[in-house]
Amino acid sequence: MNFSLATDNPFNTTLISPEGRVVYRIETLTTSYAFTGTLTTTVSKVAPSGQNESELGRIVWQSGKPGTVVAHGHELHIAKSKLWGSSRTFTALNGQSYKWSFDNGSSLMASNDSKQAPAATYTPSTRSNPGLLHFTPHGLTITGDVLVTFVCVEGERRNSQRKKTM
Repeated sequence: MNFSLATDNPFNTTLISPEGRVVYRIETLTTSYAFTGTLTTTVSKVAPSGQNESELGRIVWQSGKPGTVVAHGHELHIAKSKLWGSSRTFTALNGQSYKWSFDNGSSLMASNDSKQAPAATYTPSTRSNPGLLHFTPHGLTITGDVLVTFVCVEGERRNSQRKKTM
């Protein structure tokens, strides 16, 4: 299943179904940063009526540190796969290890085993197309883990790129 990102910003966007309905909301509140030095990004599922939202997870960003990821009330530890590599691994709530890898702005999340079964892919926006997050049938069984880790790894990747251009 494909979801379009309303804006090409992993910190603040909505994910839109092929039918045009907002299904997920990603929101980062910046008001507390001046007081606490942290930002919190919340990932929520929007009810079909559009009236209610339920939190799937959150990322707490602290200056100079990797984001702390909580999905369905459990902390997920996201680690670099290799010292100099850019890929990230984590264990989902289903007990399986997964790996996010990157190639020219695109991302792939697959099982971190010999099968390397894809769970999700991200294709960044172009001038004529919005960013697209594609869930495989397997990825749909762990939607919360996929979304929260996507926001974390894509956010960290973009922050790292931004620092390189400064």
